[in-house]
Amino acid sequence: MIDFKNSVLVVAHPDDEILWFSSILENVSKIIIVFKGTDNKRVLFGRNNILNSKILPYANKITCLKIEESNVLNNSNWKMPKPTIYGMKTSSIKYKENYSEIKKKLSKSLVGFKNVITHNPWGEYGHEEHVQVFRVTLSLLSELNFSIWVPGYFSERTFGMMSLFKEFISKNFVNKNINQQFCQNIKSIYTDNGAWTWSDDYNWPQVETFYEVDKNSKNSGINFTKTPHVWNQMNYIQMFKIHLTHFSKIRSKAIQFVQLLFPKILFDILIKKYKKIKSKQTRANYKSK
Repeated sequence: MIDFKNSVLVVAHPDDEILWFSSILENVSKIIIVFKGTDNKRVLFGRNNILNSKILPYANKITCLKIEESNVLNNSNWKMPKPTIYGMKTSSIKYKENYSEIKKKLSKSLVGFKNVITHNPWGEYGHEEHVQVFRVTLSLLSELNFSIWVPGYFSERTFGMMSLFKEFISKNFVNKNINQQFCQNIKSIYTDNGAWTWSDDYNWPQVETFYEVDKNSKNSGINFTKTPHVWNQMNYIQMFKIHLTHFSKIRSKAIQFVQLLFPKILFDILIKKYKKIKSKQTRANYKSK
């Protein structure tokens, strides 16, 4: 089993490391955070305080590239996603420019590492900058000859995007147990500093899975599969945990209310049926394209 020694973790934003990679933080040799600057002054102040004061228990492993965010969250069409070399199709010029800046800085930081762990091709729950960080890492694969590993998180929002990358993910995967108390402790640090960007009531899964990216994937075509593809032992992110728009906040409250009314088993069945409906809609959208 891979232990992720001589490995580097590359994440887009501060707090991504604990949300999607918590089980390997103690194993990796280095943690690279790409973005720090943001339009949210409260979050920026908190990030600066956390990184400058080195209060995270893994602070000595962290290197921050200090690139300004392009503020593209929810800018892409996730119902009909269009991957690009620089990430995803968006209207942001800054997003395109960031690709070259990230690549220039990241290429120097990844030399000599055997494994690079980073965001998956669909950006976990669906964040354009997560996708961009993956695309930059993939572009350096041939030059630096490392292995890329990505986490198995996905959501209803990224179901269609995920299906475009069936050929990118190899059959090699590893499961890692999550230390729940460790996650809560790190969350408290981010929350106390006003830099926590996720749902307050988020509960980590017991186990997270990492998949190795096929080394030939850079030359693989991106094709939509007739049947949306899900790999074994993935972690599903319920979208009502993600407050992207005013509508989603209303939907969040509605789904949480339904969750209170029904037993967990019945609620899980409803979620599975909803996922099937979404997958059929996704196939229909691409057939009509």
